[in-house]
Amino acid sequence: MSKSGQIICDCHCHSEWSFDGCESTDNICSQAIKTGTDVIAITDHCEANGWNNPEESEFGNFAELIPQSVKHMKESQEKYAGQIKLLRGLELGQAMQDLEAAEKALLLDDFDFVLASLHNVRNMRDFYWLDYKNHSVSEILKTYFSEVLEVARWNRFDSLAHLTYPLRYISGDWGIKVDITQYSEITDEIFRTLIINGKALEINTSGLRQKLGKTMPDTELLKRYRELGGEYITIGSDAHRREDIGKGIYEAIKLLQEAGFTKYHYFEKHRPVAVAINGSL
Repeated sequence: MSKSGQIICDCHCHSEWSFDGCESTDNICSQAIKTGTDVIAITDHCEANGWNNPEESEFGNFAELIPQSVKHMKESQEKYAGQIKLLRGLELGQAMQDLEAAEKALLLDDFDFVLASLHNVRNMRDFYWLDYKNHSVSEILKTYFSEVLEVARWNRFDSLAHLTYPLRYISGDWGIKVDITQYSEITDEIFRTLIINGKALEINTSGLRQKLGKTMPDTELLKRYRELGGEYITIGSDAHRREDIGKGIYEAIKLLQEAGFTKYHYFEKHRPVAVAINGSL
């Protein structure tokens, strides 16, 4: 716990069992303890659209990687018991692009926490790789939010990750300004779906460390989520190396205060656990 008495939870990070990760679960836990993080969820990648034909996938073989992730998380849970609460998680990407694979992934463990994410829309590569001078940003975002809504309606997860993920590249790397309010009809529908189904919205703090310079989503969308009745919020650093564990969590908590929230959450065995926001922050 921090000196202010605020409980700190980082519910999105990646170990060496993610294709883009490099840290052991032990390194993650020891760094989290060092930084005063009370709760951490390791959410290694599983891209449903990359499940089949692993020999041709740039991601690796998830049917082998995720069981290794689970094994090492269980070992670290025992090793660090009493020092930190380690939750066994999964970041499940592109579930609607291969529902059978998504369901297989969910059976690989009795996970505490499942993040749903969308890194690419159907028949396109990850937003990281796109040339936005040769694509209509408006059409890409309309397609993206439509597929996110499909994921929200699927409902086999606990929290929806980095809602404005494409802006990390569109605005952050390419410097293209986006008026997110022009997509308010569909983002409102995403929020309503999460609320009706009792699912959470993630504040992803990785944008604070990148050119984007803000969380995903930012304050205005958080305020709108709350206006519509949104209650459940998780916060994640999206760390892929130990130095980023817990980064931006305080800033996200302050954004929640500004948006009128008095608590945020982590999930244990898929049940939301409320964490009060310390008013002195």
